[in-house]
Amino acid sequence: MAKAQLILVVVDPTATEQPAVARGIDMARRLGMRLELLACVHEGRPVSMPRGIEPLSARRAALCGQLEKLRELAAGCSDIEVVTRAIWDRPLYEGIIREILRSEPRLVMKDSHYHSAISRALITNTDWHLIRHCPVPLWLVRSGPWPSSPRIAAFVDPSHEMDKPADLDHRILDEAVTLARELGGQMHAIHCHDSDALPAGFCAPCAGVEAAVLDAESQAEHAQWLQELLDEHDIPACRMHLHRGQATEMIPVIARDMGLELAIMGAITRSRLQHAFIGSTTEQVLDKLSCDVLVVKPKRFESAVTYRPQASDFMAMDKPPGP
Repeated sequence: MAKAQLILVVVDPTATEQPAVARGIDMARRLGMRLELLACVHEGRPVSMPRGIEPLSARRAALCGQLEKLRELAAGCSDIEVVTRAIWDRPLYEGIIREILRSEPRLVMKDSHYHSAISRALITNTDWHLIRHCPVPLWLVRSGPWPSSPRIAAFVDPSHEMDKPADLDHRILDEAVTLARELGGQMHAIHCHDSDALPAGFCAPCAGVEAAVLDAESQAEHAQWLQELLDEHDIPACRMHLHRGQATEMIPVIARDMGLELAIMGAITRSRLQHAFIGSTTEQVLDKLSCDVLVVKPKRFESAVTYRPQASDFMAMDKPPGP
C-alpha cells in the first residue's frame, strides 16, 4: 500500500496560539494525510548556562524541550499518524527547507502573522524567505476554523502580464480543483487585469479609438484567455470571474467580498534587486488578506537551499535520547 502523503506544519515555539497546527490536524483528517510537527531553533549558547554544561548537552536539552511541546500539541490526534521533529539549524528558513527536502511533504503549513509595510520592505524574515524558496506548496495560515464547504479561489494570470511561467497557472488550478474536490469546497478561478494599461506607444486621440471600445476589446480578450485556460481543466464558466483593476488592489477586495477561506496564488523567485523595489503580487497582498493563502511554485522550480551545508552545530531529534 502506498504511504499516505504528508503535511508538514512549522511550529513557532514561542507562540501561545498555534493556528497552523489546528489547520494541519484538520486537513490531515479531511485529506487522509500524515502529519509532521516541526520545530526549528538555534539559540546559541545562553549567557546563563552553568559552567560545566557542554554545548552539545545544551542543544540536546533544548531539542528535548521542543519535542515535549510538540507532543503536547499532538495530544488527542490518535486518529491520524503524527510525527514530531525538532532541529537545531540556522538560518531558520534554511533549516525548515532542509527538513522539507528530507521529508518530502505534500504541503507545508505555517502561521503567517501580520507584517507592517516597513517590515516588508526592509526586514528579511522567515515568511518572505519561504514564499520565495519553499520547493513545495506553502500554506500560510491565519486563524479560525473552516466551514464544511470552504470557499477556495485560484488567482491566475493567463495574459502573463506578471511575467510568470506559463505552467504556473495550471499548477494553481490543479491545486484549487484538487482541494475543492477533496474538501467538498467551492472552487472559483479569478483573473484581474488592468484595463487602464494601454499598449506602449498607443495614443487614443491620434488613433481615433474611444476608450470604451478599447476597454471592451481588452475585456473580451482577457475573457477568452481565461476561458481557454479553464477549459483545459474542465472548470465550468460559472466558476470564472474576470475583474478590471490591478491585481494587488483587487485581490484583497475580492477575497473579502467572496468570504474566501483560501486564496491560491503563484510566486517565482526574482532577483534581490527586483524584490527590494517590486516584490511579487503574493508578497504585496499577503498582509491585506484575512484568509489563508496557498503559495504555489512553477513545475521546474528548484530551491536555492540545499540539504547541505547545515549549521556547523546542526542537530535533529525525533525522540528523546535514551538514558
